[in-house]
Amino acid sequence: MSTLLNSSFLRAKYEKLLAEINLHDRLYYREHSPKISDFEYDCIRAEAERIRRLLEIFGENARDIAIGDDRSGGFASFAHLSPMMSLANTYSRGEVLRFSDRLVAALGDQKFSFVVEPKIDGIAINLIYRNGNFSRALTRGNGTVGDDVTGAIGTVKNLPLSIENDADAIEIRGEIYIDGETFEAVNRTREENGLEPFANPRNLAAGTVKTLDTAEIASRNLKIIAYAIGHCSENTVGLQSEALEYLKRLGFPSQEKYWIAGDIDDAWKCVEELGSMRAEFPYWTDGAVLKVNELKFYGTLGATAKSPRWAIAYKFAPERAVTRLMDITLQVGRTGVITPVAELETVQLSGTNVSRATLHNADEIANRDIRIGDFVTVEKAGEIIPAIVAVEMERRPADSKRFIFPETCPACGSKLVRLSGEVAWRCQNSCCLPQIKRRMEHFVSRDAMDIDGFGTSVIEKLMAANKLNSIGDIYRLNFADFDGLENFGEKSTLKILNAIDGSRTRPLWRLLHGLGIFGIGEQTAKVLAKKFPSIGALMAADPATLENLNGIGEKLSASVVSFFREPGNRKIVEDLRALGVNPKKDQRQMHGETAAQFSGKIFAITGTLASMPRQRAIEIIEDFGGHVSDSVSKNTHVLVAGEGGGSKLDRAKNLGVSIWNEEEFLKNSEDARHLA
Repeated sequence: MSTLLNSSFLRAKYEKLLAEINLHDRLYYREHSPKISDFEYDCIRAEAERIRRLLEIFGENARDIAIGDDRSGGFASFAHLSPMMSLANTYSRGEVLRFSDRLVAALGDQKFSFVVEPKIDGIAINLIYRNGNFSRALTRGNGTVGDDVTGAIGTVKNLPLSIENDADAIEIRGEIYIDGETFEAVNRTREENGLEPFANPRNLAAGTVKTLDTAEIASRNLKIIAYAIGHCSENTVGLQSEALEYLKRLGFPSQEKYWIAGDIDDAWKCVEELGSMRAEFPYWTDGAVLKVNELKFYGTLGATAKSPRWAIAYKFAPERAVTRLMDITLQVGRTGVITPVAELETVQLSGTNVSRATLHNADEIANRDIRIGDFVTVEKAGEIIPAIVAVEMERRPADSKRFIFPETCPACGSKLVRLSGEVAWRCQNSCCLPQIKRRMEHFVSRDAMDIDGFGTSVIEKLMAANKLNSIGDIYRLNFADFDGLENFGEKSTLKILNAIDGSRTRPLWRLLHGLGIFGIGEQTAKVLAKKFPSIGALMAADPATLENLNGIGEKLSASVVSFFREPGNRKIVEDLRALGVNPKKDQRQMHGETAAQFSGKIFAITGTLASMPRQRAIEIIEDFGGHVSDSVSKNTHVLVAGEGGGSKLDRAKNLGVSIWNEEEFLKNSEDARHLA
């Protein structure tokens, strides 16, 4: 009787855990909006696995725990040439040691070593090359079949489109990721537009890969790291460490560092070293992967239904801290979106002092009942943005009160509205000063009109002096307007006025991006600028013409048309025109054919350029039909080498890549203007 009661209780608990796992798998793999951390998910899965083993002891058959599946509607699916399994996870050093014990038991006296690699928290991808040419990109899917995302992966700038491998078919396994800078920029834009921000870079990468808007995909700057070879119709290497070096020679971006260890004790020291340096990597590293180095043992060791037995992922436990929520302040964005911010009692987290955390929107505060005075647990989401992950209810003061989101704008007092389909509350008063300030910050920023030296402090000082109340006022400024402003003498005033004057002829895409049209980021602005010779031509365009442009579509077309139909926006454009803001046309429109020394070639840049920011050099290359990669490979045609070039310069020399110093780059770009 006791056994029946125990097994019935365990089965009910097991079924409940399976339902939780299925829910969180759907949120994580298909909706890219997980509601719990990886650590919490792994704990639920581990508990389900423990109960499944207990049920087996009672002689009961328990259905398997589901394998995560990222396939979604709208994509064709294809089979992997060899299974693409997930790694077993652990947060325990003891489990890592037991992993080694299992290897020793399975291999007996046969000697083996370990490779320790950074675990990149991105999207696993399978790249198939046939006869040396990129053929198809598949997500992991269910490990056997994955979604075809070739179109999205084709936008990855550091992806080799051809490799020196003539095999009928070879699978290159890697991770697609988005760097911290892009992650922060995308989330800022989403919050300004009243959209839910992504929780971490991994979710953003996943959502981007499954986006059908190619212009939006390109704007998010997807990157790839290759770390393994799957199926290959010809033998290539015998060790995983050799595979990593082979992938480098083929031109794939590789991990910053990996380690080879002779035994598990040395491997653990490598894991600790990786943990101490992971903040230096350009991607989010949430753990270490330990693999048997000798590929010949993989068949012997085999796999479970989900994971290989020759590898394990040790995940670093998320660093958290408990502190007190002192206040909730409200920020007004450039589109009027009101963003609540948690003001915290300062606490140390991941080596930095944290005093603020995002609360995203009113719904999050209400649903989680976050109150001023609460003790809260703070975690860095993706080791980038501090976020509140829990409230310590037992420590809540007895007299605490729910936070009531205001009905009026904290800056101008206008009534807040919530537009259909948005989670954010918004101030619709276009004369609200914080909105004006942030619109100007965006307009002058490096990614828009790029007015050097015209930062937030300058805008604040000029607004306080009533010299700056609209975008057009930027181009009305003169020497007298800077009189009496702190830190502004004759030299600094002349410098900023020259920068303003120089921005009048910036490329058209910069003006389009700077105007802040909803949904129009840098890449989409470039698409529009290539199609239309002037902003006037774009303002007169009909929706059908816009929709036919690659990467625009119905939604963005409607946004552009709506923006220019608004009288206030048309007035801004006319004001700028009258003030001499006359964007220059795309170089390829001005000169016809692109110059031969740039057109269709792949460039890389290293070191510091004395004459211009790196972004300007990228623009020049792209103006003349070239492409810029983050890494140097055999496919690179030219490396532009500034002062202090490092490993890229050494690699270019070894590969025989053409190297231009800054003077040669300037001369070639000037020649291109005359000869194109």
